[in-house]
Amino acid sequence: MKVDIKQLLTSERVATGIRAENWEAAVRAAGRLLVESGGAEESYIQGMINTTKELGAYIVIAPGLAIPHSRPEDGVIQPCMAVAVLETPVPFGHTENDPVSVLIAFGAVDHSQHIAALQQMAEILSDPDNLAALRTAKTPEKILEIMWSASI
Repeated sequence: MKVDIKQLLTSERVATGIRAENWEAAVRAAGRLLVESGGAEESYIQGMINTTKELGAYIVIAPGLAIPHSRPEDGVIQPCMAVAVLETPVPFGHTENDPVSVLIAFGAVDHSQHIAALQQMAEILSDPDNLAALRTAKTPEKILEIMWSASI
């Protein structure tokens, strides 16, 4: 099952220059993009925070990059993805990949979609140039350009 990033990641789900005093605030900011765009319910934000508290900083998958997510039953309305670039990086407690400056939050409606979304993101983010470009992107348009062109 291939996931279409262009359908999941829309312009209203991208924000740059986000101020967050800690990892929870950063996850809330990324989750808010999913909620405000109709992709997830408010409860999904707390689900992402709880999952991170429960499982630790495993969501920090590369230097400066975290992928907060939770289970579909925590409030996913439709498949969705959001990118939040922080003004100042924050620590998540990962020994090698802290601090985090880019969060890619996503919500899937079932397990196979969840896995497909992770695989698609891994493909995009395995290219160090894409990751570096995301970290330095100053506008939502630039983030969309990076994510969309990398997903073709």
